[in-house]
Amino acid sequence: MINQGYISLKEIIALNIPWLTNRLATLRKKAKEESWLYRQRTKRGGGVEYCIASMPVEMQNAIKGIEVQKNLAKVEPLNLSDNVQKKQISKKTAQLGLSIDEEVSNLKDKQKDIAYARMSLCQEVSKMHQVAGLGVKEAVRYVIEQVDSGLLPEHLVKLIEVANARSNASRNLSFNTLYKWLRIYKAAQTPNERLAALSPRQTKPKTPLLAYDWLPEFMSFYSSPSNPSVTQAYRGFAKNWIGAGKDVAELPSIDAVRRALKKMPVIAKERGRKTGAAYKSLLPYVQRDWLALSPNDVWIGDGHSFKAKIAHPDHGRPFKPEVTVIVDCCRMIVGFSVSLAESTVAVADALRIGIKNFGLPLVYYSDNGGGQTGKMIDHEVTGYCARLGIHHETGMPGNPQGRGIIEGLWDGTLIALAKEYETYTGRGMDSSTKNMMYRKLESALNAENKGKELTPEQKRYKSKLPSWQQFVADVARCIDEYNNRPHRALPKNGDGIHYSPAEYRAMRLQKDGVEVDRLTDIELDTLFMPETIRITNRGLVSLMDNSYFHVDLANYHGAQVRVAYDLHDYQHVIVRTMDGKFICKAVFEGNKRDAMPKPLMQQLKEKRVKNRVRRKEEQIAIAEAELKPAIEHQPNFGLLLGNGAAIPVGDYVEVEKDERKPLFMFESDRDAWEQNHGTD
Repeated sequence: MINQGYISLKEIIALNIPWLTNRLATLRKKAKEESWLYRQRTKRGGGVEYCIASMPVEMQNAIKGIEVQKNLAKVEPLNLSDNVQKKQISKKTAQLGLSIDEEVSNLKDKQKDIAYARMSLCQEVSKMHQVAGLGVKEAVRYVIEQVDSGLLPEHLVKLIEVANARSNASRNLSFNTLYKWLRIYKAAQTPNERLAALSPRQTKPKTPLLAYDWLPEFMSFYSSPSNPSVTQAYRGFAKNWIGAGKDVAELPSIDAVRRALKKMPVIAKERGRKTGAAYKSLLPYVQRDWLALSPNDVWIGDGHSFKAKIAHPDHGRPFKPEVTVIVDCCRMIVGFSVSLAESTVAVADALRIGIKNFGLPLVYYSDNGGGQTGKMIDHEVTGYCARLGIHHETGMPGNPQGRGIIEGLWDGTLIALAKEYETYTGRGMDSSTKNMMYRKLESALNAENKGKELTPEQKRYKSKLPSWQQFVADVARCIDEYNNRPHRALPKNGDGIHYSPAEYRAMRLQKDGVEVDRLTDIELDTLFMPETIRITNRGLVSLMDNSYFHVDLANYHGAQVRVAYDLHDYQHVIVRTMDGKFICKAVFEGNKRDAMPKPLMQQLKEKRVKNRVRRKEEQIAIAEAELKPAIEHQPNFGLLLGNGAAIPVGDYVEVEKDERKPLFMFESDRDAWEQNHGTD
């Protein structure tokens, strides 16, 4: 290649200079026109070689740059810091009493990126100095020339944009700037020292929150559960500031308030604006590891209001049913029940299904709702949990995160199912479509109730309302699909796929050696009959306005007994002593209100209907009262009689009419009458 400052034309073509021709004849013509100095080539092949110094400057830079790059590729980078005298790196760091490591840890990512870019450029200059034999300043000038001529490698050009730390992303780099970075780079001895020395400093220090002495006063207006806007809170803050006699000139502007709020942590800014579960969702939390428990250790139960309209099983009108779900700690749904509304009956039915199919749990965990804590569930003597030996644990009020294992499954199960129906009413449903669906359904059902023939449009909209039977079947299908599809919260099996809840529960039952505590058929028939406490009276026991009789009850006259009943059949009840000893099977006697017994479900239905009718009647009465305002003063209509000269109404006495002379409409009639009867 280069031989004492000379190079042949073929060697120039081999360098592949982008802007230079690669044809030998054209290059020879260029050398002749520009008067390149040359000499006879002494190497094999003969010919001539040209003096690099006689070539144009751009040719010289291109040839030297390519040659230097080839040499650098063969040489490992040198660590030059060991031979450089250590100097003071950062006066600011020393003044603050911070160590280099502490200062580096406080640097932002942007500051670090700028420092790394400057270090890379300084390393490039050092390579030129050590490998190419250039002086320090000459090496700096060479890199600057490479930048100006566009010959610097692309990755270094991108580093110049970062190292400049300018908003306009300028690629300009001066000699003085690069030389200053190089001196700082050589003065440092450790990587952290270089990072701290070459990183840019914050030009404008941030004002700490404690400096805003007015901020607590503003937060008293801003931190309200009504979530006022910054503008609304500022109005009250400014009004209170002026009312307290403070200097108006010292009142912070609304822009200053907004800047201060941006600096506040979210948990501090939202304190008071959010409470309960909404505020707890912003705080750190402890995640419960349910998978550390064995199957049937804990069951979690909760109710869910279905997010779509379903045809009511009794009257067929649209309503939203309630679904109660019981989940095992292994995330498998072990029981569910659908009902018209949340109640202890629905919870008890879901528990019954789960225990019948999967055995008894040790703990039942639920919220504090009325359906979950009714006497049928929690009574210390007659409740399901007490009779079956299940410990019932309730969560903290307003803390649904504690039952996240069940609160988190609605989106993938029942809410996803509700979205399959065109009567979906949940979040995200188009409001216009939802209102249209409601109006069309009401129109079709009202026409049907009046015996009118439905129009094709009414028939079409009515067909979109799912039946009760379809809804129950879809819920069962939805839960079965959930139990048998992979769950990302569960571990992976040998094939690298997440276990499904059903597979994981079966695996854990075998792995943990869990013996499922199951009930016999007789126990299922008796233990799952809800109980209540009653007092016997002359062989009778009363329940739900019905009377039951057995001769053996005469021996327990006036004593408290436990009465077990069937939810759907009220022909008989089972009576036990308070300690559980069987007394008799009392039979219904129709000596109370009803000639035939009413099952509990029917009585609950009637009670709900009566309450709904009563509420509607109260609303109608209030609406009618608005049309009949109270009369504060009774007017005296007596003044209207006799042209205002009549006796007041209170003192008015009816005057006897003169039957001798009638009233006449026309004067001719009066004259004729007087001629016949004479005048007085």
